[in-house]
Amino acid sequence: MAGDRPGVGRWVTYAYGARLPARFAPWVLADLTGKWWFVRHMLRGLTQCAPALLLLLFPAPASILAMMVAIVVFGAEFYSMAFAWEIRDRRLYQHGYVPELVLRRDDDEDDA
Repeated sequence: MAGDRPGVGRWVTYAYGARLPARFAPWVLADLTGKWWFVRHMLRGLTQCAPALLLLLFPAPASILAMMVAIVVFGAEFYSMAFAWEIRDRRLYQHGYVPELVLRRDDDEDDA
C-alpha cells in the first residue's frame, strides 16, 4: 500500500471511524480503493465487535455463550456488509477525497 502505514494504535482508532493525520491519506486511499478493500472492511467490522466479545468472560452455559457470539459477530458483519459502500464513501470524504472522483465504477470499466 502507498504512503506511511499507521501503527496498531492508530489503526484501531481508524477501524472505529477516527480520522488519521494527513500523512496517512495515501494509505487510506489505497486501503479504501484497492482490490481487497471489502475484505479489509469486513475485518475492521470484526475489530469493532471485539469489545462485545468480552461478555464471554462472564460465567454462562455454553449454549448462551455461543448465541452471544453468533448475535455479535453475525450481526456486526451483516451491518458492516450492508453499509460497506456508504462507510467507504464517508471515510474517503473524511480523509479529504471525493469518492465520485477517486473510485472507478463498473460503468467506467464497461466503457473502456
